[in-house]
Amino acid sequence: MPFSRLAVWSIAAATFVFPLNCSGAQTGSQTQERLATGGLISSLLATPVVGEPYSAVQVHGRVQTLADGSTVSHHGHHFVARDGEGRVHVEVRMAEGQNGEPDTVMVFVMDPVAHTITTWLSGAPNHPPNNTKVATVFKIPAAENRPTAPAAKPNPSESSRPQPIITTEDLGTKQIQGLEVSGKRTTTIVPVGRSGNSAPITKTYEIWTSSDLQLVVKQEWNDPRSGKRTVELEKLSRTAPDPALFRVPPGYVVKDAVQTLQELEQKLEGLSN
Repeated sequence: MPFSRLAVWSIAAATFVFPLNCSGAQTGSQTQERLATGGLISSLLATPVVGEPYSAVQVHGRVQTLADGSTVSHHGHHFVARDGEGRVHVEVRMAEGQNGEPDTVMVFVMDPVAHTITTWLSGAPNHPPNNTKVATVFKIPAAENRPTAPAAKPNPSESSRPQPIITTEDLGTKQIQGLEVSGKRTTTIVPVGRSGNSAPITKTYEIWTSSDLQLVVKQEWNDPRSGKRTVELEKLSRTAPDPALFRVPPGYVVKDAVQTLQELEQKLEGLSN
C-alpha cells in the first residue's frame, strides 16, 4: 500500500472509527454511560440524550506556577449545542480571521439517529479545489453493532510498585449557570518512588454534573507537577438551538467519507510523483 494511502486511511480510522468503537467506559463486564462535557470528543462519544436541548460555550484553561512564583496561563473556548433529538453540534476554531474576515471554524454534527458524523469548514477564504465547499459524512455503526475495546491486561510489574492512595468525597449540590449540579472530588496521593518522586504528591480532580441535562458542567484538576486545569460550560442556555445548526449550510457539496478520502489520496499521490 502506498504511503499516502496508508496515511489517509490511518488518519480516518484513528479519528472516527477507533474512538467510536469504545462507546462506553468498561468496568469489568459492565459498560458505564459516558456523559458529555461539551468537548469535541466527549460530545461525539457520549450516550445520546433526547429531550434536553442546550447550547453553551466550553471554556478551558490551564495555569502553571513556576519556581519563581510567576505563572503561565493558556485559555481557549468553543461553541457546543444539542437539540431535542440528541444531535450534537460542535465548533472548533482552526484559524483567526484576518482583516475583518471571519474565523475559520471546523463544524462537527453528530446524529445518533442517522448514525452519522458530518463535518465542514466554515469561514475559510478558499475551499480547494475550485473553491468548492465540501461537507463530509462519516457513517458510524449503531452502538449495539460496535465492537468493544479489549480489556486491559494486568501488568505484572505493577504489583511491585508503590500504589497510589485514592479517596472520593461527595461535595453535595450547588448552582452553576442556573443548574443544580452535584459534585465529587477524587484525591490521589502518589507515594514516594512511584513516579521518581522523593516525597508524596497529592493531586485532586473535581467534577460537577447536571442530572437534568446528563451533562458535565465543570471539571477541575490540580496537580503540583502540571498546575491547575479547568474545563467548564459558560453562557449555558436550555432554549432549543436553531435547527439550522444541525444541517449542512446551503452551497456545500455533500460527500461521503470514502469519496473524500479517495480524492485526498489521489492528491497526495500526485504530490509524491
